[in-house]
Amino acid sequence: SLLAQEALRRGVPLVATAVGGVPELVGEAAELVPYGDAEAMVRAVAGLLGDEARRAELAAAGLAQSAGWQTEDETVEQMLSVYDELVGR
Repeated sequence: SLLAQEALRRGVPLVATAVGGVPELVGEAAELVPYGDAEAMVRAVAGLLGDEARRAELAAAGLAQSAGWQTEDETVEQMLSVYDELVGR
């Protein structure tokens, strides 16, 4: 899911497999295909390569989807805060 996060944050159209938490992570900002379905993956990638408007739509959706995510620094700060709370600081 790190790759998916990086793609969406950079406005890169994404084709991903619908496994684990990926569907919830990407929302409507990616083309999702079933795990192990190589033909579906090929169709999705080829479809995006031939559809500039859809690529632009996914790029914008990715930026919007990721806009509310924590930054790396915010995540570290939150984890340190939880750690401090657990060790009684």
